[in-house]
Parts: sequence; C-alpha cells; structure tokens
Amino acid sequence: MVVYEGHRSVKGEYLYNQVDKNLNFQKHTHCNYEIVFCLGGCLVCEVGNKKHELHSGEGMLILPGYIHSFCTPEESEDYLCVFSTDLVSLFYEKTKMKSLSDTRFSFDNRNDIDILTDENRSIFAKQAVLYRLCAAVFEQSEIEKIDESYFALTNSLSMYIQNNFTKKLRLQDIAKQFGYDYSYLSSFFNKNFDMDFASFVNKYRIQFACELLKDTNDDVTQIAMKCGFSTIRNFNRVFKNETGQTPKAYRKLNSSNSPSDSEQREDK
Repeated sequence: MVVYEGHRSVKGEYLYNQVDKNLNFQKHTHCNYEIVFCLGGCLVCEVGNKKHELHSGEGMLILPGYIHSFCTPEESEDYLCVFSTDLVSLFYEKTKMKSLSDTRFSFDNRNDIDILTDENRSIFAKQAVLYRLCAAVFEQSEIEKIDESYFALTNSLSMYIQNNFTKKLRLQDIAKQFGYDYSYLSSFFNKNFDMDFASFVNKYRIQFACELLKDTNDDVTQIAMKCGFSTIRNFNRVFKNETGQTPKAYRKLNSSNSPSDSEQREDK
C-alpha cells in the first residue's frame, strides 16, 4: 500500500517522533523529510526501487516525495522522525527536486534522539540536530537530477485518491482527468505502487474503515457505504483479505464499542 500522508504535508514546523520495535510499514509518501535510526537488529528500508539494510548504529535520511517503506526481517528497534521542510529550509532549497547519492549515516549514541524527543527542548535545539544530520548526508553525497514528472504524477495521483476514495472511482475517468492514456496509467500503478488501481483504492478504504470501527458506533453497513463500497458483501470480503479479520472481529479487538444485533447479522 502507498499512503499519501497529507496530514504530514501542510503543517509548518512539523516534527513527529516515533520509537518502535519490529517496524513494518507499507509504502507511503509525503512532502516532508524522514529520518530513521536503527537502534538494534536489522531494518530494511525501501526507497524508490532500492532496498537498504540498516543495522544497529545506522540511520537513513529519506527525502520528500519518495515512495518508501520499512520492513523488519526478524527483529529491530527503531526511531523515526518526520519533519517539515521549513525546519531545514536552507538544506531544502539546496536539494529540492533532486536526489542525493548516499543518504545513510552512522551514529554512536542516542543523544540526538533524546534532544528530538524531549518536549522541554527548544525548536532551535532540535533544528540544530536536524541540520547536523542533513549536513552529514549532504557532505558525503553527490547531487543527482531526478525525473520531476515521476514525482509530480505519483504525488498527484496519491493525493487525488486520498481525497476521493469514498466516491466511485474508475481508472478510466482518472486517466482522462489527468490527461494520460488508460494503459499507461494502469502500468504506472502496477510498476510504482506494486498493485493495481482497484487494490490501491481499497487500501485507503479499509484504512478508513478501521478508523471508523475503532472510533464510532456506526454499524458495518454504514461504514461500508461511508468508505465507498457499494455492497456489504464486497466490503466484508475486502476487509478480511486486508486485515485477516471480519469487521466485527476487528472492532471487538480494537474498540470498546459494542456491535448491534444488525451488525452481527451483517458480519456473517
């Protein structure tokens, strides 16, 4: 799945921290920088079409607009930091719409992580850490040109589907709207997103359905319709394929909401 994280693409002075174990995260893209530290074990980062193994003491900077994912083959301990481009504006101006040949780096201790995660530290202290990490990557890399049309199309498609997945979507209509041949766009999805268009849209719908199952008392039929599914049968089938559970079972494990009698019937 490629998730376009729009909520992480428009905020100024945005800084998000996450400490994780056995990190696995599907393909996603956003307009911010992302730094990942491997604190233990092994973490595989796929950026574009390249896979990179990070071991304890290694980190990686991921530039804005790149499709990327994380996978733990066995076990890992990891730290993620997502931050907006304005926090390192000089670095961004120098590297925007470009690629760097080597964005990996090594670290000896967790002092940088402690500063970035400390709510009592000023934004300036955190910017200093981010600039230092970006500088380390910049000084060891060559600046390379990129295919700007690839980034433009990838992000435009992801954003459009994120904003419209609850509606009826057809690839034929999107191809016409974006001015592309249907066959080309179909091939583009399969090549860059590792799935066909219908599966791509359903990923968004199921992600939204999971949120509604956890956070609302809506019955399954209401949720299916809100997420863009035309029938409850299709919703149940796709949901189970994606999560390994029925909607009712998922809600029971992830929410205190009690399913209604009608919901119990719908889930069968």
